[in-house]
Amino acid sequence: MPRFVLVFFLFTAWNATALAESRTERVDASRARLGTFSESEREVLAPYLDRGPVVLTEFRNRQTDLPAVIYAARVEAPARVVAGVIAHPQEYPSFMQALESVNVKSVRGDMMAFDWTWGVTLFSLTGHNVLTAFPADPERGYRYDIRTTGGELGIGRVVWRIYPDGHERSLVVFSSRLDMRNANYITRQLASEGNAVNRTINVAVAAVTLLEVKTEAERRAGASNAKKAKRKPLTRPAINMQALAGMLRRGDLVLMDLDGDTLHRVAVVGRAGASIGRVRRVMLDPEEFGQSILHGSCAEVVEHSEEGLRFEWEIPIPLLHVGGEMILRPSPTIIAVDGISGTLSKGRWRFDTHRYPGGEAGVIGWATFDPADSPKLIRKLIAGNTQFSHGFVAATQLAVMRSLRSRVHRLRR
Repeated sequence: MPRFVLVFFLFTAWNATALAESRTERVDASRARLGTFSESEREVLAPYLDRGPVVLTEFRNRQTDLPAVIYAARVEAPARVVAGVIAHPQEYPSFMQALESVNVKSVRGDMMAFDWTWGVTLFSLTGHNVLTAFPADPERGYRYDIRTTGGELGIGRVVWRIYPDGHERSLVVFSSRLDMRNANYITRQLASEGNAVNRTINVAVAAVTLLEVKTEAERRAGASNAKKAKRKPLTRPAINMQALAGMLRRGDLVLMDLDGDTLHRVAVVGRAGASIGRVRRVMLDPEEFGQSILHGSCAEVVEHSEEGLRFEWEIPIPLLHVGGEMILRPSPTIIAVDGISGTLSKGRWRFDTHRYPGGEAGVIGWATFDPADSPKLIRKLIAGNTQFSHGFVAATQLAVMRSLRSRVHRLRR
């Protein structure tokens, strides 16, 4: 289990005013159906998967008030090797950094019940899982279902699907839903802020789990790609918004440009449900847009110049200084927001819009920033966990899209 609980207690506390979503009747997250990517959707995503993992966060639907998170990634290992990594939970602590132990409680046919323990200096967490292995199919691949039936992280369900992609490569699709609302005190407080927090943690959990399995499978296959590549300049990603239109009706899509251990760029795309004019009104307002990038923040313009609009921002978290200066550079096309000083001073965000038939705006955002460029406590918790850092960046980009959409819709009132 990834190192996120205390970090997100601080970071997602900023989300208290973001994305207040109405509740519907609860459905058991450990039993609710989990979506996946269809064969045609996997074909559409193929060029993005060549650059790194992708994640779709579904919108809430009638089946459950908690959205699902669906990740996909290419793995440079045969499908049987990936399946071997997932099928043996007792081996997870050897390659999942935060796990202290896994205790297999029982095995009955294709089902295995096991408990896990995760701990750091200040606290520890436990959980209870049941893994079910489905019969393997040489053509269709492997499937594993893992239900979290209790523990400090609540209840939920994970489904692994491993598709052969030639003899030496696989496509792994990881669907997940985690419900913290009946978990321990800290996670209940997080969950009380609404689905935005649940979604954020689901994205981070799924990212860490998938990336650690991918890394271990490639190591076993002798195709380890753990390296530090030189970071590329931030450029606009090539995205076919028309081809993605149908998928974006299900949710928002995050695209990761990952080279070994180096995350060059994270892009997020979504449909705004409003016109381009209304979307750009928010994007060109530093106070509104600054609050979208950094949930719960207070933003104030301090200087207008030819270079752009410089604004100060601050998030009121006790005992921590979280704030700084950024500059917004307006443009008829790409809108740029760059950190200048303070927290996230090295962050770079870029946004543009796409016009769908009928006038609806699609939003494309791409960014690069280092989660370690933040308060000391958070740097200390992230340190040494590359996969968690990547998951945090992906979750943050997703939160930006959701907050921007929320602010755009408020303009209608």
